[in-house]
Amino acid sequence: MSFSDELHRELIHLKRGRALQDPELARRLGPLLRELSGATGGDSAKIRQRVRGWLTELAEDMPPDLRRAAEEALAMANGANSQLTQRVRGYAETMHCSERTARRRVDEAITLLVRAVRDRHDPDAVTDPGSGWRVRAFESLLRLDTPTPELYETRTIVAERELDQIEIKLDLPPTGPEPDDLPPLAIDMIYGARLTGVEVHDAGRHYRLTITLPRRLVLDEQLRFCLHYRVPAGRRIRDHCAIVPLDPCDQGQIRVRFGAPPAAAWKVSGVPPRQMDRCTTEPGPDRLQPDGAGEVAALFRNLRQGHGYGVAWQR
Repeated sequence: MSFSDELHRELIHLKRGRALQDPELARRLGPLLRELSGATGGDSAKIRQRVRGWLTELAEDMPPDLRRAAEEALAMANGANSQLTQRVRGYAETMHCSERTARRRVDEAITLLVRAVRDRHDPDAVTDPGSGWRVRAFESLLRLDTPTPELYETRTIVAERELDQIEIKLDLPPTGPEPDDLPPLAIDMIYGARLTGVEVHDAGRHYRLTITLPRRLVLDEQLRFCLHYRVPAGRRIRDHCAIVPLDPCDQGQIRVRFGAPPAAAWKVSGVPPRQMDRCTTEPGPDRLQPDGAGEVAALFRNLRQGHGYGVAWQR
């Protein structure tokens, strides 16, 4: 289980019943919550004070309605109702919303607390706190057996808040001097959503895509969609295919289909940005051998944001 999943599980367990107001709080705290909040000793009153202060600090940057949802869910105020159902009902009445909406906001608030902890304790991660989604599974197929390279990217995303649109970034690093008037990538959506905006920067080397979802996703709802990229004639690509997740990514698979067997191919895993050039040009120890279809594949789990994962090769 990943760090984020374990922390989420502990917070869900904590919010039940009397939450922070439980006289047996010291017994109910999970090991991650105890370590991260610094509640390593003392009686329940001292532990409650330390955990409350830590959670209050984490929630400072939340929207007011979600900050209040977190406070009610975890019974952060003295004299809070003794049961979660009562606290949710009280929140719904105060915010003039349905209990169903109140429960959804509580779930969203817990998710934002987990994200705040993850961002704080992983300083090398590159995150977009406003993205509101994570990648449950990413699959990439790069075809080098076509007239020009073609890339298929399939994502299964999970909403971390309500959303109807997302953004995706793609980089096509230069391989050397190229004419500035080369056409950009041809990009289209194969299935699952609509491609409603494409921004092209730096002579076709950087792309920002706007994806409009087929419906408004609610918290924890999943959606799968596939994008297709075609490299125009005359534009070359570097000898690697990698994902550098800017949003949380649970699992990724990179597959490359060669037209001619490479001299060498290897797996690149969890590489910091400053080391990507070296790790994708110097053969690494994790070698890959093309199969009978001329393909190599690499699978990754719990990808670290801002780090590179993929396949590199030499011709």
